[in-house]
Amino acid sequence: MSAFRSIACLGLVMALLGPPSPALAGSLTFDEAVRLMGYSDKQKKALMSGEIVATDLSRTREDQLFAAVGTRLDTPLPTMAESARKGRNIENDPGTQAFGVLSAEGYREELEAVVFPESARSEIRRLLNVEADGTFNLSKQEVEALRGALKDVEPGDAGAAAAASKAYQDVLAGRVEAYLAKGLDGIPDYDHGGDSLKPGDQLRMMEQRSEAFFEEHYPEFGRAVAEFPKSQPDSVTNRLYWIKRDVEGRPAFILAHQVVQEGEDYVLLSQRQFFVGHTYQSLQAYALLLPLGNGSALFFFNSAFTDKVAGLFSGVAQSVGQGRLRSDLQKYIEEVRENSQQ
Repeated sequence: MSAFRSIACLGLVMALLGPPSPALAGSLTFDEAVRLMGYSDKQKKALMSGEIVATDLSRTREDQLFAAVGTRLDTPLPTMAESARKGRNIENDPGTQAFGVLSAEGYREELEAVVFPESARSEIRRLLNVEADGTFNLSKQEVEALRGALKDVEPGDAGAAAAASKAYQDVLAGRVEAYLAKGLDGIPDYDHGGDSLKPGDQLRMMEQRSEAFFEEHYPEFGRAVAEFPKSQPDSVTNRLYWIKRDVEGRPAFILAHQVVQEGEDYVLLSQRQFFVGHTYQSLQAYALLLPLGNGSALFFFNSAFTDKVAGLFSGVAQSVGQGRLRSDLQKYIEEVRENSQQ
């Protein structure tokens, strides 16, 4: 599975296209959302007929991939809201190999389910020889902690998989603890051999870019996402997850935070991947669902950051990456539609 397939997880489509119109206030209607997206009449008709309409969005950084889609679902809003609150978008995603909910009180015990099986010999060997070289997304302190915990473990040892799993669980627990305490401000940098990558800053940039839109139309939701763990009204549901996926042929463990809000005429979902094991650094995605006939209109935007598309040939890599992301988002929406109708 490609890295770009693996990051195609939920997003909102119309938010970051520019400042909202002063004429609009409160929750959007379907027609207003379509207009904000810049869809033509032809694209609007295609969306209403159930086609998946995809587009690229303007990026603000060389290492950013940014795409959006919209479509119609036959499933009504209340059903989609319940599905989002229960994390069924994660459970039903065919790219999810395993996952679990993380509670504020019991996340250390819940992370014990994060394991490298003995069959993952290559990944275990990488952990036993961990360096700050970009093979893993880790801070300098996390690299040192792993090296200390695993210094007496050899790849062929009977307990190598268990030891590697326990050491990595401790890294994830530290990240969850910091995120629960300080949100974006608690996310440690990644040390890639002298290059300090800042997933917290990447995610903060996306929040700032969407701030005007949410403040105009969905202010409680916008503040809940941007200011977590502060400013959490009763109208939003927060859940943290660990997720295991295959990314570029390697097991990757991800820490994700989902926020869901249901109104009378909308459902909003945010998925923030505030830790990713390797390959890409972070992801911010939003989904907006609006009533459309007896079903729903889904608007979906996804922004991920990866240094794999930066550098000398970044122009070519960016073009290829955008194309793969857009195509994979379309495939993902097809799966969302299929699963929502089951």
